[in-house]
Amino acid sequence: DASTDDTRRIVRSYGDQRIELLCFDQNVGQTAALNIGLRHASTPWIARMDADDYSAPIRLEEQMRALAEDPSLSCVGTGIWEFREDPRVVDVVKFRPQHQGAIKRAALYGSGMIHGSIVVSRRALLDIGGYNERYRYAADRDMFIRLLAKYRAMNLPKPLVGIRRHPNQDSFSKQAADEYIEVFSRLLSADGYSRPEIDILRESLAYSYLFRARCLRLQGLYYEWWKDLARAVQLSPS
Repeated sequence: DASTDDTRRIVRSYGDQRIELLCFDQNVGQTAALNIGLRHASTPWIARMDADDYSAPIRLEEQMRALAEDPSLSCVGTGIWEFREDPRVVDVVKFRPQHQGAIKRAALYGSGMIHGSIVVSRRALLDIGGYNERYRYAADRDMFIRLLAKYRAMNLPKPLVGIRRHPNQDSFSKQAADEYIEVFSRLLSADGYSRPEIDILRESLAYSYLFRARCLRLQGLYYEWWKDLARAVQLSPS
């Protein structure tokens, strides 16, 4: 994606004919780049991973075994460990729900699957329209909600991907909150959700307003801050 680091040189250094490198002259953004790669690929399975993260050597073997054992699955995620610089130094280990029902519920209020850990059916991902390029921060959450509505998934209870955490990450910015507010507002206006699921969506939307309120307060926009607080309380008083 028009990277200015050594990514191209490193990829070319492997000399493996199975590797195909796509290079953009201009940065198109991660969500658009994901869609381009998805449409260009020819393999039945897509493995997702961010450039600064770490994959355990047995990760793909474990995920492909799970998919072979249960052909009804279209997506398999894993647990993760978080690190800062050295992937051997573990800060915390995190897991997500293992089974479909719990994963679907978790996707409505948080992260039912960790995006950087999944192996997913290319056909299923294309069937739901890929990633919504309106979103930079909420693209994975929006994708999972659409995917899990039609296809089965599971998470392996093993930490097979290391996620790097660093101070410059901005996944909790005002723009991220704006995107989550749009996603959850759209879902609340849709049909097909049970009463408990609607309550979860209201809580998720309220939390998104609360986070945006925090960003607004830090910017000194107190009137907008107060409006978002009021919206959050109205949606979910607890």
